[in-house]
Formats: sequence, structure tokens, C-alpha cells
Amino acid sequence: MAAPGDKKLLGENAVADTNKIRCSCAHCRVSCLMGPLMLITVGAIFLAAQYTRYGIGDLWPLFMIVPGILLLAQSFASREGHITR
Repeated sequence: MAAPGDKKLLGENAVADTNKIRCSCAHCRVSCLMGPLMLITVGAIFLAAQYTRYGIGDLWPLFMIVPGILLLAQSFASREGHITR
């Protein structure tokens, strides 16, 4: 528990550390794309299932193709300047 004179904000410990060292090598940048691109893929598949004759049963291979392409790009990406955590 904080002292009464301590001016700490509620949930301060839950906020991400802005001073945290982040790696900016190509390998890490490509790996950070996995989540957003999978969300876009899910949205595109549901959109295509709604407005085209293709259903989710026809488009499910995209759930393996998109991560496969990203993992392939990640394996070829340079690790020059990589910072280990």
C-alpha cells in the first residue's frame, strides 16, 4: 500500500513501460505482424462468406497460408541489430 503523500496513479503498474527497450530488427517487425494480419484474414473471410458465393468452408486454407507466408518472411528477415530480452 502506498503512503498517503505518494502520488501514484491508479493502475500505474498495469500501464506498459515506455522506457522498455524494443528491438527494431526486420525479424521482430515481421513477427509483430502475425496478430494483426490474422485478424484481417478472419475479417476478410467472414466478409467474403457474406457477400460472395464462397463460404468459410471454401476459404479455411487461408488460416494456414497467411501464417505460413509470415513465418517464411520472418525466417528470411535479417536479425541485424537484434536486441535480446
